[in-house]
Amino acid sequence: MPEPTLPPRAPGAASDGTPPGPSQTVAPPQSPPRTPEAVPEAAVGDEGAVDRVIQGHTYDGIREYDNPMPGWWVAIFWATVVFAPVYVLGIHVFDWIDDYQDDFAEAGERLEQIRMEYASTGPDFKTDAGALRAYATDAAMAEAGAIHFAAICAACHGSLGEGVIGPNLTDAHWLHGNDPEQLWAAIGEGFPTQGMPPMNLQLEPQELAEVMAYVVSIQGTDPPGAKAPEGEEMPMSL
Repeated sequence: MPEPTLPPRAPGAASDGTPPGPSQTVAPPQSPPRTPEAVPEAAVGDEGAVDRVIQGHTYDGIREYDNPMPGWWVAIFWATVVFAPVYVLGIHVFDWIDDYQDDFAEAGERLEQIRMEYASTGPDFKTDAGALRAYATDAAMAEAGAIHFAAICAACHGSLGEGVIGPNLTDAHWLHGNDPEQLWAAIGEGFPTQGMPPMNLQLEPQELAEVMAYVVSIQGTDPPGAKAPEGEEMPMSL
């Protein structure tokens, strides 16, 4: 008579088939080892280039490739590696390369050279805003301007600036502004449509500035027979 066949023993059970007790530990079932997917030695890219695949580096269908960097990138990288020690030695050891202080000093020398060249070839008389403002309060300029004013301007503005055909130049009212730049431009360019010819056809820039200084100097003098104010009241501020 054949012997009865026993059922397979449960993991962790005793040899007689009894279930494990509370103090016994049941080992977790072992998963079968995972084998890497078989991948080709190389894969052809979109443009026909061959991509080398790193064997065994494939996970969930994602493959890792071992492709070289572009040649131009590698060339730039090695150029910087070679240049770095040359640059450091050139600045800190052998003084082959100018540092910031050298560049700054060289720029200063070049600027001074430009200034000297401009001074030798540029106009002798300055007519920028700062220069005109300084002329406006220069007594010597005003004294010289009085001569030009008497010769050219007095016929319309009066010998004392009181105004005849032209407006009174001694009060605080102005038709075309009273800033030194505005006065210098008004005297030089004139207002032909209003009867005032341009004085820059008769006077040099310095002479125009002298007339401007004279006009500033007669402000508030209130000469006899002064013409009524014209234009906007604008007290002069220098």
